[in-house]
Amino acid sequence: MKQFEFKLQKVMETTKTREELRKRELAKALVVFAQNESLLEAMLDRLEEQIEEYNTRKLKPSMTASDLINFSHYTEKLLTDIQHQKKTIEDLAEKVRQHREKLIEITKDKKILERLKERRYEEYRKKLRSIEQKFMDELSIRAYQNGKEESN
Repeated sequence: MKQFEFKLQKVMETTKTREELRKRELAKALVVFAQNESLLEAMLDRLEEQIEEYNTRKLKPSMTASDLINFSHYTEKLLTDIQHQKKTIEDLAEKVRQHREKLIEITKDKKILERLKERRYEEYRKKLRSIEQKFMDELSIRAYQNGKEESN
């Protein structure tokens, strides 16, 4: 009997390659997501520092109207940047979710192919055992018949 051959081996290998690609894509997306979250944290820290600085300086008589305007403009810019960054993070979270779904889908496909290969291999082994058993039975019958012929 010929060697075991899984007819969908190339498909299985391609699926494994696609799974590795999806894993790398997810990892990259997670890195970008984490970087953007860190950037948002830095912006929020800067906003908090800006508010503290404003509260400290507003008590001093040296605070001018132009200082107030500058604080106001910078604070508004920070708030706008924070809103944009939150939107960016939402978009990146969606991309991460999509990458995860694609990875889960391809992993399921790979597992299905692996189970199919295992079943086919078991069927192959079962057939092989059956053929071996038939061969052994045939040898036993011949040995028995040869033994009978020699005793006559």
